[in-house]
Amino acid sequence: MSCRIRVLLADANEGYRVLMKPVIESTGEFELTAHTGSGTEALELARRLRPDVVVTDAVLPGLDGFALLRELRGTVPGLVMATGFCSQSVLLRAIREEVRLFLPKPFTAELLLETLRRACGAGVERAAPERLEVMASELLREAGMPAHVKGYPYVRRAILMAAENPSLVHALTKELYPALARQFATTPACVERSIRSALDRMWLRGDPEAQRACLGVVPDAGDRPSNGRFIAAAAETLRLRRKGSAA
Repeated sequence: MSCRIRVLLADANEGYRVLMKPVIESTGEFELTAHTGSGTEALELARRLRPDVVVTDAVLPGLDGFALLRELRGTVPGLVMATGFCSQSVLLRAIREEVRLFLPKPFTAELLLETLRRACGAGVERAAPERLEVMASELLREAGMPAHVKGYPYVRRAILMAAENPSLVHALTKELYPALARQFATTPACVERSIRSALDRMWLRGDPEAQRACLGVVPDAGDRPSNGRFIAAAAETLRLRRKGSAA
């Protein structure tokens, strides 16, 4: 008998949970071992059944999705947040609590299955990506970008994506902005504006010497670097720091 990857689903909508079972099990890779509408019960089920992946909504009775993932971190290999609650506060909280796999509703079956596959490998590759995310946050803090500004999540994610795939900085409008828009359930135009606004605030309020030290770029005579130039410089700094920390 084949060994399928066991999934636990926590969502307050019972009808949604029932609909997700055939989707999750459609390829034969995954098995929906249990589902519940309660965060507290999800925690108990996870501890008892020891699933390979837990998928949770952000808002649940008893224990919300963020608290659930926090409790299960280190004990369940794959953790996914799939939610229709995609307000700025929720997105910022997901960034702060380092929710690596965030899936905005509605999503396609293909995207859900791909996210589950990524979650399965998250346990093996967890440490390095998490260190990289912390390093990206530290880089933005040094450059003077406050974590509460609207564009911060987009900038942070853009840097991480460009660090892994440098070619993205040459395809902002065709690839990077649309990819960010899909991740954050918004539009590419909104992503571009939010990044520009966050960078404008950073250039105005940050320390130029600190910006030069950590990025190698600062505005010259009021001519602020473009989104692409900043993302490229920040991604390169991140790659160098990662290489240095691994040495």
